[in-house]
Amino acid sequence: MSTVDPTPPSDSPLTPLVAVAGPPGSGGEIIAEALAAMGLQLIGRTTAAAGEDEGGPEPGAVATGLSQVGDELLGRMEGTWWAPPELPDGWERLPEIADAAARGVNSLNDLLRSDPGSPQPPREVVWYDARHALLLPVWRQHPGVEAAVVTWRRPAASLTELAIEGVSPILALAIWEAHLVSALAGSSGLPLMGVDVDEVATDPKKWAASAASFLEDLGLDLPIGAEDRAIEVLEASPELTAAGGSNSIATEEAAMAAQLKGMLDESRGTHRRWEPSTTYKLNPWTAALLTAERSARLSATQSANAWLAAEDAHRTMTAALSTLQWTVDRLAAEALSELPPS
Repeated sequence: MSTVDPTPPSDSPLTPLVAVAGPPGSGGEIIAEALAAMGLQLIGRTTAAAGEDEGGPEPGAVATGLSQVGDELLGRMEGTWWAPPELPDGWERLPEIADAAARGVNSLNDLLRSDPGSPQPPREVVWYDARHALLLPVWRQHPGVEAAVVTWRRPAASLTELAIEGVSPILALAIWEAHLVSALAGSSGLPLMGVDVDEVATDPKKWAASAASFLEDLGLDLPIGAEDRAIEVLEASPELTAAGGSNSIATEEAAMAAQLKGMLDESRGTHRRWEPSTTYKLNPWTAALLTAERSARLSATQSANAWLAAEDAHRTMTAALSTLQWTVDRLAAEALSELPPS
């Protein structure tokens, strides 16, 4: 990692955008699609998007390139989206981070301009990427990030999606927590809309009205029928109407959700400027588990580093202690739920 003095924030402008962030499986893509139905330009998905027939770039191609930049940025901090790195203050201004981010910004703006030679930027964009939860501070170094939308669902939804990638339930719970804590910290000072997607599923009309008000407060002139089109998108989404995960881990997810309840309750809804009243930190077991996961990744990709190989036993112990702490928390939550009301 560079020890050079941090570079100042870049003056390379970023396309005016609303960034959608949240853990994997949190419904961020669905919410981004609904916002796009209200008149924003959508990037950050691999399926066909509204407005693609108008001659603009294929959204999936844009999303793929930007995701690769995101992976590179996390890799330079010795982490990944599934093993979030430890990020010191000012990390987003390190030279190796700033250079890669500037390339991503330039690629995004060039791809989204209908006329690459025009000085005029495209209309406001809604950009979803699973890495936003970790990388919002980087993109905010470039003028243009106008607001953040942070989404979440029951932890089981993330567990279900991450199981497809071979991620264990305990690591998936850690990822769910780490992404939420990071996304809300990275949104500080921005207009924020905190979205419980399970609540959206029960009342899409209520959410669409709130989202329309949020966008109008940002100065966007929404087209007639914007709310109705957003509702149509939400009601047509099979992912939104799904249960959001198996009930077989209800105890575990309830214990995890309870630990973040204060943070989620505070962020829920719309905020003209998000300033959390509490500084939220990862639970010790989550931090230890992610540290072990990062170490295992580094030892697999940098096997020449003998000191990493020598720490195998320590990593195994750390992971075991993390698992034990998680089990204790789960059992404690279960015991409390069985107590009679006071």
